[in-house]
Amino acid sequence: MTLLSNEQKKRLHKLYSEQRFSELELEIEMISDPKTRSAFLSNLLGVSKLRKKDGDKDWISARDLFLDAHNKDKNYIDALCNYANVCVKLRDYDGALNKLIEERKKKYNHKINEALARIYFFEGEIDKVLNIFKETADNNDLNRVTASHYLSSLNYSPNFSQKDYLKYCTKIESNLAVPEDQLAKLVDLDLSDEIKIGFVSPDFKEHSVYYFLKGTIDALRRKKFRVLLFNLRNPDELDNISQNMKEDCDEWVNIHNLNDLDAANLIRKKRINILIDITGHFLRNRISIFKFKPSPIQISWMGYVNSTGVKEIDYIISDKNLIKKGEENLYSEEVLKLDTIWNCHKGFDEKIEPSSLPYLKNGYITFGCFNNTVKISDRCINVWSKILNEIEGAKLIIKAVSKDAEIAQNKILGKFSKNNVDIKRINFEKSKKERIDHLKMYREIDVSLDTFPYPGVTTSFESIWMGVPVLTKKGEDFVSRCGESINLNLGLKDFIAENEDDYVAKAVLLNSKKKDLSKIRNSLRQNAINSPLFDTDLFGKEFSSIIKNVWDKYLTRKDSK
Repeated sequence: MTLLSNEQKKRLHKLYSEQRFSELELEIEMISDPKTRSAFLSNLLGVSKLRKKDGDKDWISARDLFLDAHNKDKNYIDALCNYANVCVKLRDYDGALNKLIEERKKKYNHKINEALARIYFFEGEIDKVLNIFKETADNNDLNRVTASHYLSSLNYSPNFSQKDYLKYCTKIESNLAVPEDQLAKLVDLDLSDEIKIGFVSPDFKEHSVYYFLKGTIDALRRKKFRVLLFNLRNPDELDNISQNMKEDCDEWVNIHNLNDLDAANLIRKKRINILIDITGHFLRNRISIFKFKPSPIQISWMGYVNSTGVKEIDYIISDKNLIKKGEENLYSEEVLKLDTIWNCHKGFDEKIEPSSLPYLKNGYITFGCFNNTVKISDRCINVWSKILNEIEGAKLIIKAVSKDAEIAQNKILGKFSKNNVDIKRINFEKSKKERIDHLKMYREIDVSLDTFPYPGVTTSFESIWMGVPVLTKKGEDFVSRCGESINLNLGLKDFIAENEDDYVAKAVLLNSKKKDLSKIRNSLRQNAINSPLFDTDLFGKEFSSIIKNVWDKYLTRKDSK
């Protein structure tokens, strides 16, 4: 193996610490060859290939180098985890999965657990993800990223109650604690006389967030609120929608490259009265910024449909259908309930109309589910299998929303096969790059089957817009009641099942109601436009009113002190 002189070690360290990764790559290749290169150098070379500018990154070479490093030193856990993480990026799981499983059998290691959980999540194996994270939590090894991943994963499992979820929120909250010396560096709050509202998100781009946020921003500005958007995403990844959002708001602020303390201080300097997080514990979140309390009022809304567990977030915005009276204590935030629906879609600009009912042309009913396949739980598959087994000739279309979903297809098909469903009756469609092509897919289905315990939201609005009703199931908490609230606001109570047996019964009954389905299809979009689902003016008034009440309440408390 290559032996390094002290001078070479210093040179490599200097290049790494100064983040001169292109030079580091050349240096390693110059002083070593693939056969005699040490495990350490192979791993370092792989890192250098990934730490260069985005356009210069070489994922495939990095994967091979990390694997080489681990093959040369089986105890080199960092190299194995690096290999696994690159495999996730390349959507090439098999080799990494087997190696991680073998390593986990030997001994506990939180890095192995983290890498393994990522793969299981993309494969839709939520219970395996949760078992791994529980082990990591029991060993007090959760960090800010894995703590958020743990909480967000809990939403997909039917095996945890809201009470269980809140218990884990409390436990995980300690992983987000801010050191006292950092809190001491916060600048003083100097609030604006006008009400400034800040939204924090990595998704101010072509993303469902835009379609739910656009009308709200317009309404807030009409009510003389000032709206600032705090962007968490690298500007290089933004798009035309991002430009539209910059024009829609009063001020656009990039904070993606700031640490939590600096981001909090910048928000304070912008004199934000109310700060709203719309990401929660999902990917790319920076919920830890809220731990600094950069704004006197902090709210969780829209993107994450459960409690954050963060003590410094004061409110969560819901609606009267989602969190019932007497359940408010199951959320760490104070619950604000809108009268109609908790968020509102602006509709689509694409000129595409609903088609006639496919059933009339095909001679059989076609069900569909375009939700993220992570949401397709084993219980969903069991229920959908019963529906297909009871309705002769019925078909099911499952559309992948991403490459990750495409990878999960074989596992899903295997589960249907175990339930004696002919997999030829299930059609998987690949993800569509253009939104209009995605919307056209709804023309192929008669009824959308909602997932549970985590129902669709964006996909339900899309389905309804395209004239396709969504069969959903009642739930027990904010997350699992989203589909219920959508259908209640639409007046489609007959498409809300009481339980799993009722879900099957309702789907089977729909098979005999071609005329009713055709009538619904012809009128659903216009009915939806007239409903709270797409009435941005009505929603804007409700949202503005609840925000104003929260601020007035804060001022009253402040004046009474």
